[in-house]
Amino acid sequence: MPVDSWSGLKIDAKFGTTVSKIDHKAKTLFYESPEGSGSYEYDALVFATGARNADPPIKGLDKKRVYGLRTLDDAKALAAEVGKTKNAVIIGGGLVGMEAAEAFHEKGVNVTVVEFLPNILLAMVDPDMASIVEDHCKEHGLKILTNTAAQEITGDETPRTVVVQNRETQEISEIPADIVVVSTGVKPVTDLAASIGAEIGTTRGIKTNELMMTNLKDVYAVGDCSENVGFMTRKPVPGGLGTVAVRQARVAGINAAGGDVKFPGIVGAKVTKLFGLEVASTGFIEHTAKVFEVEIVKGSVKGRTKPHYYAGGKDIKVKTFYEKSTGTLVGGQIVGLEDAAMRINVITLGIQHKITAADLFDMENCYAPAICDTWDPLVTSAEAARRRLKI
Repeated sequence: MPVDSWSGLKIDAKFGTTVSKIDHKAKTLFYESPEGSGSYEYDALVFATGARNADPPIKGLDKKRVYGLRTLDDAKALAAEVGKTKNAVIIGGGLVGMEAAEAFHEKGVNVTVVEFLPNILLAMVDPDMASIVEDHCKEHGLKILTNTAAQEITGDETPRTVVVQNRETQEISEIPADIVVVSTGVKPVTDLAASIGAEIGTTRGIKTNELMMTNLKDVYAVGDCSENVGFMTRKPVPGGLGTVAVRQARVAGINAAGGDVKFPGIVGAKVTKLFGLEVASTGFIEHTAKVFEVEIVKGSVKGRTKPHYYAGGKDIKVKTFYEKSTGTLVGGQIVGLEDAAMRINVITLGIQHKITAADLFDMENCYAPAICDTWDPLVTSAEAARRRLKI
């Protein structure tokens, strides 16, 4: 939406403005801007302060040409490096780190990803699915060092190398680096909310209820700065996804204006695309199911996006997860060269409507050889789990 149209919607936008203090008893906030200081009275307050990079304990992070990747300014700074960078090291193999690695590699930069955990994308997919993604990225020329700790960024004012240590062999080596991108997670920005008494939750975000309201009346929080609950567990989880943030913002905005709508909780649907390979996940992965002590049964299949007798089909791997005691759908992962995102959306809808393996197996999917098979891989994954569940 163009900024010049906001006034017609009664939105007074103040850019380049910092809120310096809030007096919640008086329902007044104070701000500083290029035009000077001032104050606003409010009836309701919504915190959407986001998150900041959580820097790891690595020496040399204060050098020039060492970047985070959270804001538009971060992205502009990295884009300016294209054409004058030969070697880039990405510290962190999560979603943002891998997408940055692909972007630099596609511009002809020699890229190495350093990941502390045994596989990349482990907050999103299980190790077997991550291995498929790693192999695909390596085939396209990306260097990936897993189970490896970055220890120091050497050089004077700018990077020269990144010192790393293999966590299994303890071997230490150095990777040439002109620039370094640090993508090792974030922490919510909660200082201002905490200063007026907003409760900070166990995940370090501003704790909210189903109205997206904090423990303070008429004070709401949304997006990366907030904590809500998981859809299945009803236990605290952070936001961290744009799709979640906009839905929370809708709920908070309506309620702040006097409405009464509820946020259903976070399922956690995610998708990315690396060198043409779609990687999608929703709900529980095996690790999070263990953390929340949910015993699961999985249905895992390797299939094709089109019938075997029709040219042009792509390999696809589908895993769906079900709570053992009830057979209820609680998660799924898909890796393939096409059609992963829409299938993961079907799984997310199934989770939100608490369908079982039997329900998913009974789904009547559409069929045309040029598009999809008579038995969609989603359905066959449900059948594999249904047999194990004996339902």
